[in-house]
Amino acid sequence: MNRPFVALAVAAALLAQGAVSQAQTVARQTTPAGLVFRHVHMPEDHFQALFFAWKDGTATALPGMEALASLGTALIMEGPRGLDRSAMIEELRDLQATATLGATVSVIQGNLTAPPEKFAAAARLFARALVDPALPADRLADMARNRATVSRQADGNAETLAQRLLARLVIADGPHRRSATADPGMFGRVTVADIEQWRRNILVREGLVLVAVGPLDAAEAGREIDQLFAGLPQSGNALAPVKPVLRAPGKLVVLERPVVQSAIAAGGPASLAITPDLARTQLAVAAFGGSPSARLWLAVRERLGAAYGISAGLQSVDLDTLALFIRTAVANDKAKDALAAIREEYARFVMDGMTDGELEPLKAIFVRSQRDRLRRAPALAATLLSLALHDFPDDYLATYEQRLRGYGRSAVEADVRATFPREPLTTVLVAPSAEGLAADCVIRSPEELARCE
Repeated sequence: MNRPFVALAVAAALLAQGAVSQAQTVARQTTPAGLVFRHVHMPEDHFQALFFAWKDGTATALPGMEALASLGTALIMEGPRGLDRSAMIEELRDLQATATLGATVSVIQGNLTAPPEKFAAAARLFARALVDPALPADRLADMARNRATVSRQADGNAETLAQRLLARLVIADGPHRRSATADPGMFGRVTVADIEQWRRNILVREGLVLVAVGPLDAAEAGREIDQLFAGLPQSGNALAPVKPVLRAPGKLVVLERPVVQSAIAAGGPASLAITPDLARTQLAVAAFGGSPSARLWLAVRERLGAAYGISAGLQSVDLDTLALFIRTAVANDKAKDALAAIREEYARFVMDGMTDGELEPLKAIFVRSQRDRLRRAPALAATLLSLALHDFPDDYLATYEQRLRGYGRSAVEADVRATFPREPLTTVLVAPSAEGLAADCVIRSPEELARCE
C-alpha cells in the first residue's frame, strides 16, 4: 500500500503536552483583513511557524480525480512564474526557511517556517507560488508517470502488497480505496486545466484554518498571514466530501508468491469518533502493539522470534474515519504460528483489557514525549493545526494531563470493546504457500482478490 491510509497528524496530536506554560496559551486572533487564526507566542524560539489547511472533498467527490489535489499541490511547489523550483528552493535556503504544500484524501495542508526577521521575505516568496504558480505541463506529465511507475513497482514488496490488499478488502470500491492503494490509473487523468480550476476553487481565503506559533506577536503574525494569502480569491466552489464505506469481511486471504519473508496485514474499521477522548483509545493501541514492550511485540518477536518487529496503529481513511491495522513481516516457516499469535493476543486483549502495570507507565511516556516534542514552535503549530481541523477546544493542551489522569483501566477497556474491530480480523498473508493456513480464499495474483470480497 503506497502511503497506506495516510495517518492523521491528529493521532500524534492527541498525545499532546498538557502543562503548557503561560507563554504557550492558545488565543484566537484576527488579521487586519479578517482572517481568524490560533496564535501562540513563544518569544524565545528561533523560528516563526505558520501552519495552514483547507478541507477539500475533491478527491472523493469528483469522479476520476483522486490524484488531483496531490498532483496539484506538488505542481504548485514547482515554483511561481519566472522562478523555477531550484531557484525557489535556493532562495528559501538563503532565508533559512522551509515551505511545504501537500494533500491527503480530505485536507490540503501547508506550512512556512523561518527565523522571525526573515519571515516576511519568505512569506512574499511563498505567496508568489500560491497566487501565481507556473504549473509547467511537462513537470505534471513527469510526476504522473513517475507516481504510476512507483506505485506499480511497490507491488513487488510483499509488505506493501499485503497492506494494499487489506485496504481493498476493508474499503468498498470507490475513491477512498483508489487513494489508499495508490491506483496507478488515477495519476494520468489530471490535466493542468484541472489543477488551475481546482486551485481557484479550493485555495481561497474562506475556510482557511490557520495557526501561528513563534516569536512574532499576534499583530505581527496577523500582518504576515495577510501578506501570504492576500492574493488568493475570497471564496471558491468547494465540494463536499463523500464518506467512505468500510467493511469487515473477517476473512483470511493468502496470496501465494515466492517471497523471502511472509507479510501479514490484519485489521478492520474502528468504531470511534475523533474527539478529545481519542487519547483513551491511543493508550490501548500503544499497549497492544505500539512499542517494543507491547503485547504483539512480546508474542511475535520475543516469544516466537518470528519477526524483527510488528506494529499496530490507528490510521485514517479520511479526516474523520479511522481503522486499526496490524502489520509485520515474519519468517516463512513461522507464518502460521505468527498468525495464530496475533489472533490470540487480539482476542485476549479485547476480552481482558489492560493491566494497571501497562496503563500508568504509558500515561507517563505520553506526557514526557510530548513535553519534549512540543517545546519548539513548528511542532506545536503542527499539533495545533491537527486539533483545529477537528474543532478541538483551544484549551485542549492546557487540560490534557488532567484528562489523561482521569482515564482509568475500566474506561480504557470499555473503549476497546466498543471501538476496536470485531473478531475475526480481516487478514491478508503474502506467503510462498497457503498450505496449513486454513485460508478462506487463496489467490495467485492481486487481480484475483475480487473473488474473495
